[in-house]
Amino acid sequence: MQVYKTIKISGAHCLSPVELKKAITDVPVGGVLEVLTNDACAREDIPAWCRFTKNELLAFEELDGGWMRFLIRRAR
Repeated sequence: MQVYKTIKISGAHCLSPVELKKAITDVPVGGVLEVLTNDACAREDIPAWCRFTKNELLAFEELDGGWMRFLIRRAR
C-alpha cells in the first residue's frame, strides 16, 4: 500500500480534528494518509474521527517508544 502523505505529530496534546482535516485534503480520494504520533489520545480519537468523517481506518500499529502509526484512506 502506497502512502500519499505522512504527518508526524509529537507531544501530549490531543490531535486536533482540524489538523487531520487539513492533512487529508491534500490526499486524493482513494489515497492513503499516514499519521505518526505519540499522543496517547490518538488511540481513541483517530478511529472516532474516521467514523465521523466517513474515511476508512486501514491500519493501526504500535511502534517503539510510545509511537503509533495510523493509515487512513480518504473516502471523499
